[in-house]
Amino acid sequence: MTIVSRPSEMRSLLSLAVLIAAVISLPQQAISQTSKPETVRDRLWVFSFATNSDFVHVGRRSVMSAAEGNFYLGVPNILMVQSSAKEAPYGRFEPPFEQYTVALRPLKNVVWSLVGSGGFHKAEETAEVLAMAKRVPNFRGVMLDDFFTGKAEGARAQWTVEELADVRRKLDQTGKKLDIFATFYVKHFELPLKDYLDLIDVLTLWNMASDGIRNVEDNLQKVERLYPHKRKMLGCYLVDYPEKQGVPVDLMKHQCEVGLRWLQQGRIEGIIFMGNTTMDLGFESVEWTRRWIQEVGDTKLK
Repeated sequence: MTIVSRPSEMRSLLSLAVLIAAVISLPQQAISQTSKPETVRDRLWVFSFATNSDFVHVGRRSVMSAAEGNFYLGVPNILMVQSSAKEAPYGRFEPPFEQYTVALRPLKNVVWSLVGSGGFHKAEETAEVLAMAKRVPNFRGVMLDDFFTGKAEGARAQWTVEELADVRRKLDQTGKKLDIFATFYVKHFELPLKDYLDLIDVLTLWNMASDGIRNVEDNLQKVERLYPHKRKMLGCYLVDYPEKQGVPVDLMKHQCEVGLRWLQQGRIEGIIFMGNTTMDLGFESVEWTRRWIQEVGDTKLK
């Protein structure tokens, strides 16, 4: 009997074959879940969204999934971030979320947002992610994206301090060491947020405007002065969203090389690249970054 596959089935089989080939080609340290971080690659992350959810921002279709973004860059750690209400019509992660984690099993570390893009959060989704944290072996923490409102008074964040403290308690009750990550823009640095930051483990530092990339050195020094004991990661945009174009390669090179030096000095714990939904649009900054990771990824860290 001859079986003729539908085009959608053929595409699914082809995608599966590509994913399998990508996993096989990743260096062993990129797919091990138990190895101690020893190389630059071990400290690299992708800030990932639902497929095509950035269409509203860049005006171009992306077909790259979250897992495919990691395979494309050869990076073993992922931050899964839910879409904002504005982005959701183009793509969002739909419950049950645990099904998405099947494709992420080869990765070392998975972090999932409780507060997503644009500050989106929903009580039912928060409860589902917290329950998932207990069951998924490589689940390492939760992300608070666009958590801070930029206000010095009133509603300074998407949750009250008490609500964040409750999340902290629930994470501790899992019996696992789980971290709380938060997006921390330059504009947030000097806001009165200490009560919130006392409950957050890792600050991910971001500057959306490309012309601000040259100031990354000053920005880190400022955060180190204000929060000397807080763990930090450098966030690197691959695309200048306001301009709807790739970050200029000279600036991409600058932030990557500075981030590498900070990793080697122990001043940051990781570098995060945003994100999968801009990786298949032909931007030169993306391909440059992929080649850079190939060159430095196996560099040993002390």
